[in-house]
Amino acid sequence: MRGLNDFHSALLVCAALHLTVCLMVAGDQQYTKVYADDDHVAAAADQSRGREGEHKQSEGESSKPRVQLPEKPNFIILFGDDMGYGDSNMYGHPTTSTPHLSQMAREGMRFTQFYSAAPVCSPSRASLMTGRYFPRGGVYEEPKNNKTTGMAVFGTSGSKGMLLSEVTLPQALKPLGYVSGMVGKWHLGIQHPYHPVSRGFDSYLGCPFNLKGCNSTIVNGSASTPNCMVFENYTITSQPADMLNIDARYVQNVKDFITTNIDSPFLFYFSSYHTHLPQFASSQYINTTKRGLFGDALAQFDGDVGEILSFLKEKGIANKTFVVFTADNGPQLASGLLAGEQGPLKCGKGTTYEGGVREPAVMWWPGVIEPNTLSYAVASTLDVFPTMLSLAGGKPSENITIDGFDLTELITGQSKTGPRDHMFYYSGKYLMAARLNEYKAHFYTMGSHCAGDYPDADCHSGTVLQAHDPPLLFDLAHDPKERQPLAAKQFSAVLDSINALVAKHNKTMTFGPPQVGIDTSKQNFPCCNPSCTPRPTCCKCGS
Repeated sequence: MRGLNDFHSALLVCAALHLTVCLMVAGDQQYTKVYADDDHVAAAADQSRGREGEHKQSEGESSKPRVQLPEKPNFIILFGDDMGYGDSNMYGHPTTSTPHLSQMAREGMRFTQFYSAAPVCSPSRASLMTGRYFPRGGVYEEPKNNKTTGMAVFGTSGSKGMLLSEVTLPQALKPLGYVSGMVGKWHLGIQHPYHPVSRGFDSYLGCPFNLKGCNSTIVNGSASTPNCMVFENYTITSQPADMLNIDARYVQNVKDFITTNIDSPFLFYFSSYHTHLPQFASSQYINTTKRGLFGDALAQFDGDVGEILSFLKEKGIANKTFVVFTADNGPQLASGLLAGEQGPLKCGKGTTYEGGVREPAVMWWPGVIEPNTLSYAVASTLDVFPTMLSLAGGKPSENITIDGFDLTELITGQSKTGPRDHMFYYSGKYLMAARLNEYKAHFYTMGSHCAGDYPDADCHSGTVLQAHDPPLLFDLAHDPKERQPLAAKQFSAVLDSINALVAKHNKTMTFGPPQVGIDTSKQNFPCCNPSCTPRPTCCKCGS
């Protein structure tokens, strides 16, 4: 009866979303391909019941002929900010407007189990740039007491950044002949040694940190609030920053970079502020969606994506350019209607529940990635570094531990399941949880100030760090919202396997000295005229 009821539920979902094909085998409850005739791309069926892991494609290697890959392809990373798993049309949101992301998914591979390596900004970006769990690079602070984990981000006036011993993706690609550019949020250090250009990028345009703590055309704080700035490489060209027109500048910067380097292999990191608070959009997108200011900001990001992908096609290099879209962490639920939506997952930003780290993700490469592919493989931002490095013909240094996996066989259709069967969930210095196949064990849980008064108390900042022995165990294939803990005695073999996995990981895990929260003097705040007083409120220049 359960299979029949699930079949009827699936048919209702299909009818509601006007899907042209939606087939379900009731016996094993596994969907075949789903094609949508609107912006929804295979989203609602697996979201309506939250069974992403259950709908696995065939195991083992594929019989698909190996694709001839271009030598030294181009790479683009499209990175969102505080974007929830359930925010876009392709993951089932009914009022969001993201047609370009939906088209990207129709032309590429959409993931249902893609993870950021951290639930907040700086550490997640460190892992994206290095392919390593962020504590290795010191992107945390020393826990203040036994109720905190040390999870933290680099502020606007710290003197440190991600450890200089960490090798970034542009640094790894440079000896292979790649040129690299970046726009937007860096958040891995603001002083000269930690600046994006110092960490391997050949060009940089943007404000390197969060926009909440500084004045701009979207934030008008008190008289003591410093001014946001826009860097062009190492030079501050405007302070305060005009953020309402920044997206157009960023997109044009991408186009100029591609045009200049069209005959060379390149990496471009498009690191958007959307949809982190404060929400904003240009005049082209403001008041254009049914979802208010958050929807407008997301539509702005979607429009940026559309312009970039269209430009690749226009220049005739789409088939030699591998593009990855994802985001840094889940939504800041405390912001209510100005926050993102985690969909069928538990909690959001700041927590190591699924809503804090499972992210929307699409990989796009015309002629290489089969269009309209829905992948249930477990993958992560950690995997971007080794995948791109491998495609470029490089290898990681033998003396550096890489925590990511090469996804080449997955994206080319040679493998259906991919190389990753596990994931570790860190918050600061604490290994909070571990996933092996469909099972996730929480050794610790903790809420976050990012949740505010969200109805689920497990997410709240008042829910302090709590150890679990035995761990809380969930089957994410059936319970992605982590509501029904499994009986430890009944699943002792599963816990034994997870504990063995953790023990093996711990033998290779090294923690760099913590770099967050060190020397946070206001004198460290970037200033276009550093001799002015009083700093940093006197810092003003440009138009």
